[in-house]
Amino acid sequence: MSAQTKVVLPIEGMTCASCVNHITRALKKVPGVADAQVNLATERATVIFENGAVPLNDLIQAVRDAGYGVPTQTAVLPIAGMTCASCVNHIERALKKVPGVLEANVNLATEKAKVTYIPELTGLADFKRAVAEAGYEVLDMPDDAAAREHQEEDESERKMREARFRMWVAWGFTVPIILWMFLEMFFGIYWPNETIYNVGIILLALPVLFWVGRKTYAAGFAPVLHGYANMDTLIALGTGVALLTGPASFVFPVANYAGVAAMIMAFHLTGRYVEETAKGRASQAIRKLLELGAKTARVIRDGQEVEIPVEEIQVGDIMVVRPERRSPPTAW
Repeated sequence: MSAQTKVVLPIEGMTCASCVNHITRALKKVPGVADAQVNLATERATVIFENGAVPLNDLIQAVRDAGYGVPTQTAVLPIAGMTCASCVNHIERALKKVPGVLEANVNLATEKAKVTYIPELTGLADFKRAVAEAGYEVLDMPDDAAAREHQEEDESERKMREARFRMWVAWGFTVPIILWMFLEMFFGIYWPNETIYNVGIILLALPVLFWVGRKTYAAGFAPVLHGYANMDTLIALGTGVALLTGPASFVFPVANYAGVAAMIMAFHLTGRYVEETAKGRASQAIRKLLELGAKTARVIRDGQEVEIPVEEIQVGDIMVVRPERRSPPTAW
């Protein structure tokens, strides 16, 4: 029976079940992939490989070719002990072997290593261990775990803030459209006249569609280039056609539905805000729950009991668990 390896990738840009299906199919086409499952709620893809092969760059390229993204980060590590070009090669090879590292470049002159990696899969502790095993040292620097946690929290807040802004701006332009259309629909009044009414409706709809709604169009038409559609494609197509009836109403005997396009987009952006808020609050709650865990662990190393950060726990370590003390989840 062949060995299997599992890797979990973060995915950006998913909006509906159609996105999940297309990413799943794209990942399964990568050579060596035995199975792939994508979760829309957690924005993660779980990929299982045969024979232990993990072609991360192939996976990322497959996701990007499908019209989505995999978030990566870049870290700059100060390295001590390098003396020549051979040292550079050894450190680069050691870092590239770390699961989750996509690229590693070492500069002898500045004594720094630039590492591009997937933050969900690896981090500073793994880099330090790889460099140490190669015979060199990563100098002390601020622990990126807390920084990354703060960055993730800021990212959730930013997404919620942007979604809230887009929603309120959309309704700020849409409410006057509704009031203006109310007079025409129920009382047949084009105030102050039909031409100004039609032009005004179009002008009020444009910011809703092409300012705060531009990401919906980008997310909707990008998949079309790859031969499929998603929920944003439906919104973009419907609002786009409705908007075109505005200018067409000056030439052909058709009604002006530009205002309806703005309403559809406003409701859509409201749904996006509710979605981002729910996801953001859930992520923050999970992070706060994880903060309750222990930051350090006591293990037996070389016959001695030592205290180490939980990030440095290795498979096979013997952990000491004392009564009434917090224990890392890896202890169970």
